[in-house]
Amino acid sequence: MAEAAAAPPEPTAEQAQATMRSRGYVVLLVIAAVVGVIVSFAAWGFLELVYQIQQELFTHLPHAVGYAHGPPKWWYFPVLGIGALITAFAIAKLPGRGGHIPAHGLATGGPPIQGVELPGIMLAAIATLGSGLVLGPEAPLIALGSGLGILLIRTARKDAPSQLTMVIGAAGAFAAVSLIFDSPLIAAVILIEATGIGGARLPLVVVPGLLAAGIGSLISLGMGSWTGLSTSAFSLGVLQLPKFARPDIAEFGWTIALALAIAVLAQIVVRGGLGTLQVVTRRLLVLLPLVGLI
Repeated sequence: MAEAAAAPPEPTAEQAQATMRSRGYVVLLVIAAVVGVIVSFAAWGFLELVYQIQQELFTHLPHAVGYAHGPPKWWYFPVLGIGALITAFAIAKLPGRGGHIPAHGLATGGPPIQGVELPGIMLAAIATLGSGLVLGPEAPLIALGSGLGILLIRTARKDAPSQLTMVIGAAGAFAAVSLIFDSPLIAAVILIEATGIGGARLPLVVVPGLLAAGIGSLISLGMGSWTGLSTSAFSLGVLQLPKFARPDIAEFGWTIALALAIAVLAQIVVRGGLGTLQVVTRRLLVLLPLVGLI
């Protein structure tokens, strides 16, 4: 993969305001809207495909072979093993090396995703999500949205400046991630935290991103109504918490204790994942399916 280009200099507040009032920025918003439409359709198709694969593997196929009350305990081992084998093939043999490494956490950075890398990244994502190896689609959606956005802008304009490519890639990521949340604002907050965008550059990126994310939310609603397929299978809504009058001292104490315990447990899991990564990468096609079975 090519080395990342040097980051563009941080604009001043006056430069950012002048840019947002310019005609070129209006054109940028139009491009972001078009990219948002295309990316949203692609992201919806990806999420729906993953859901249908899960239904086939864990509901319809077991029922078809005689397990009317659900798959037996041993059913998950071959499914996980095959999913891990497909993932290992995508990492070892296809461009992009399967994309984001979960053990590194949800963070962005590095060189932009190239169009040639998208098939391998999406194959690894579909195999891991469809077979139940991992649970969250956020990182694959960020890769799909940003990679497809960059591919579209570079197809339309091969000499597109790096700042334009960065903004359109971010808008694509906003649009893709918004499909799994009830509000595009949630997707915006997550991506701002993951990318570390701030300062005067923040509104330059957030406005096109929110536009694309809003379009993504509308397309998610429209596709559910048009196709009859419910987006509730993969969307994350507001949790329904039990009602209580007010928190007391004991509940605050339990919250702090649980937070500390979760932080320690999370560190153990992350360190274990990083250690496993160092071992598995030596012989992916052999060791990753074994890890998938565990």
